[in-house]
Amino acid sequence: MDTNDLQQLVGYLENHGLQVTVNEAEMRMRVTNPLNHRLTEEILALSDRYVTGFDYEIGVRGAEEECADHIARILAVGPFRTRRAAG
Repeated sequence: MDTNDLQQLVGYLENHGLQVTVNEAEMRMRVTNPLNHRLTEEILALSDRYVTGFDYEIGVRGAEEECADHIARILAVGPFRTRRAAG
């Protein structure tokens, strides 16, 4: 995986309004919800996949937009769909 993939993911995350700090040398980033700084996730680029600091798989290289959507949902800023109450 190269840094272009990582930077593409950063761009998608920033489009969600998330704050991103990148360490390209270690292929890792810290992603934070700016409305609640306790909502933070560390994302690592390992081989051909993105994982959290707890080794939870986020997605694969080449699917950066979907990975950003997944991370945004984890950090409570993603596009949520709600069900309407019956009746």
